[in-house]
Amino acid sequence: MDLELEKIREVQREFVERLKENCFVDLDRVLSHDVKINCYMTGRGKGIGAVEELLRYPGPAPSDVKMNIENEILRRDKEYAQHSFHLLMLYTVCGENKQFHFMQYGGTMVLSYKKQEEKWKICKILFDLCWLDQNSYWVNSWKMLNFHEPWNHEPVIRKEDSVWRTVSVCEYARTDEEKIRETLYHFGWVTDTEDYELLEIIALRNVVIVDGYHNQRITSTDEWKEFLKGINYREPRLHHSYRIREILIDKDKAEARMSRVEPNRIGTKVIGEHNYFMDWFTMDCNVELIRVDKNWKIKHVEFIKNIYSSPVVSNKV
Repeated sequence: MDLELEKIREVQREFVERLKENCFVDLDRVLSHDVKINCYMTGRGKGIGAVEELLRYPGPAPSDVKMNIENEILRRDKEYAQHSFHLLMLYTVCGENKQFHFMQYGGTMVLSYKKQEEKWKICKILFDLCWLDQNSYWVNSWKMLNFHEPWNHEPVIRKEDSVWRTVSVCEYARTDEEKIRETLYHFGWVTDTEDYELLEIIALRNVVIVDGYHNQRITSTDEWKEFLKGINYREPRLHHSYRIREILIDKDKAEARMSRVEPNRIGTKVIGEHNYFMDWFTMDCNVELIRVDKNWKIKHVEFIKNIYSSPVVSNKV
């Protein structure tokens, strides 16, 4: 474990906890004074005051807030670091006659850090809204996604903001499991940002993808790119959040199991007071990887559609 990376994660944990609590006191502990922010729903700004204004939740005071952090990718280069992750938020309100109401959203966040006076601080914040579900009028001051013309969507986060492009080489030691985790989360990043150069790095050109969700079999990276172009054209922003269940390594081969976290598309199932604090999964994924020149590449992927009837309680941040 790289100690500097753990210090960076501590800064991130403190920052997202402020978002969850909607309380922005002492932000100078984790933000640089000239921090820049670009938030899809609320706009651009500079400085700690702008961060507070643009990230403050405008809805009614919640009874409870559930937050998930998924798909974390983090690298550092001496005194600079780049960190991407998925942020899922759910707000509940108990109304009159104890009626249960909720609103949830998911987005991608990219944080840039600089080490200043021996302390890591966030110097840039990017946030893209990817989906929003239920009582959207609670946040009617936000800019919403346009599902009528998804091809005209202008995202805040571009493939150029990726961790691997910003910090292309890791000069510190990493375990095989850490490298594999990064590869699996990069697979989601490729899907959501159409970063096809990265796909060639993390997958074999003759990768096989058995897609039980869309009833198709893919046999190359070129074929997978064409499929991704189609689904990205039909939606303003994709959001493939994965929970890694298990990684098994056997010399130069590895197998991984993960599940897609997707609480906004659970079919006929219903989120209510009895289960809002749980996680919802819509797909299981089995992945085979092989080691190529000290890097791990995806060889085979199997998607299995499976909306869990008994959600797994989340690891809350």
